[in-house]
Amino acid sequence: MALVSRGFEIPGDAFDVSFRKPPLSDRNHLPVLIGIGDPVYGPMVGLFFDAPSTPAELNGPVDLTPAHSHPCDNFRIVMKGELWVGQERYHHGEFRIQRSARPYGADGDAPHREGNWRIISFSDRRGSRVRPTNPVMRAEIENEAALAAQREMYGDLLPEILPANDPGIDGLVTTLNKPWSKVQHIDARITEAYTWPEIGEAGRICVSLMAHHEVGPIYLVQRTAAGAEATPSMTFGSDVFRCVIAGSHERDGERVEMGDGRFQAAGVPWERVVAGPEGLDEVIIIGDRRGYVPEVHGADTGSWATTWCAIVGGLLDRLVNEEIPSAGRH
Repeated sequence: MALVSRGFEIPGDAFDVSFRKPPLSDRNHLPVLIGIGDPVYGPMVGLFFDAPSTPAELNGPVDLTPAHSHPCDNFRIVMKGELWVGQERYHHGEFRIQRSARPYGADGDAPHREGNWRIISFSDRRGSRVRPTNPVMRAEIENEAALAAQREMYGDLLPEILPANDPGIDGLVTTLNKPWSKVQHIDARITEAYTWPEIGEAGRICVSLMAHHEVGPIYLVQRTAAGAEATPSMTFGSDVFRCVIAGSHERDGERVEMGDGRFQAAGVPWERVVAGPEGLDEVIIIGDRRGYVPEVHGADTGSWATTWCAIVGGLLDRLVNEEIPSAGRH
């Protein structure tokens, strides 16, 4: 496993990145894309920053990507602004999980006086590209010349691209107890966390497995009460991305708050995290599920690791025993 990127020079095997600071805050409308986990089947984490809109932009049309799908399960969550996906609108703390290859409407960020901060993660980087529903547009980007150009452009971040009409891997199972839409997505928000499984000292967690059944990623959305331990000191055998969605915690005497994220390679220890005075909402992405069982250092006062392993184990059993709706060929 190795961290790779586009739009960002990776400084080492553990580094911080923030929507509040350069280089991300200098890349208006230009996402930073970072690959974690398996170098072929692992997820791509997209950090999308839009500066506050100008008066002209606020009064102008919304710039949307035409109706499309992605041939991979995917996850997106909003911190600032407003995200449009088809008929749905997403705001702070709201997120969407989407099955592979299901077409949905046009999407994009609406102009907003505060700007837009969001995370979009494609769970199998081979299927991260847009697949338009319009057959003419689709033919323009799904021919071999266009695919070869994309492979050259993205290099190690995207060593393989799924061929035309390949539906990707159906691998999405989740702890969310909500119905799937007609286009096979679920909308949720962190304010619903009181319905999620309990974890740790005073936490609630939503967990989703996506994409490749053996090496695909695991997505966590977690809410922790003020002053409670969110996670113990531990080390994963996987690359991990972690980002604050609301509230805060401290690291080395500095406040870590909304929009502050950290990438760490497999084997790099994570410090103990205690929620700040407003509590802590966060997203954690385990890049490769083969490394999901953590080595805990010291006390795990809320038995976070034990509960975490039980939840993931249950989802892995469901992945084997439940019939996951097939995407077919779109």
